[in-house]
Amino acid sequence: MGSSFQDQLLKLGLVDKKQVEKTKKKQHKSRKTKIAKNVQPKVDENKLLAEQALAKKKERARQLNQEREEKLKKREEAARIRQLIESSRLPKQEDGVAYRFVDRKKVFRIFISQELVDSLSRGGVGIVRLGDQYEVCPAKAVQKIAELDTSVVVMMNKPAPKGETEEDDPYAGYEVPDDLMW
Repeated sequence: MGSSFQDQLLKLGLVDKKQVEKTKKKQHKSRKTKIAKNVQPKVDENKLLAEQALAKKKERARQLNQEREEKLKKREEAARIRQLIESSRLPKQEDGVAYRFVDRKKVFRIFISQELVDSLSRGGVGIVRLGDQYEVCPAKAVQKIAELDTSVVVMMNKPAPKGETEEDDPYAGYEVPDDLMW
């Protein structure tokens, strides 16, 4: 068998032994790196499954925390609404005028003074729901309550604009009878 090209060059004296060994090492390294590049790294399935399970667990915990925060926020708003209603409600009168209003397609009534009835029609006060009861509150309090939750406000008439006078009213000449309460 013939000797390798490197051996032939060494015999002729064109290269020394150190250079031959150096090139052999380089060739050996390049073959190993080519083999290593061609081989796909093994995927650890257990590690991959563990990472997926951890990601699902974190997502579920995040969702639960978000739901918990939403419930807490709703409770805080309900407590603020209850506090606003209880601090600003106007007194009812059992011997007052029966004022009827519609809530959830049903007619309800509360007994209040005649001044409050007039103020309700002008938009000075409004009716709000507090649990199973209905309370009469000033317009500013009703507006604050409506900002938090509009479903609590049962009735709030808008006050007439100040620029509109009774002279502009086309029905000013027609009087509404006092006995037209329903």
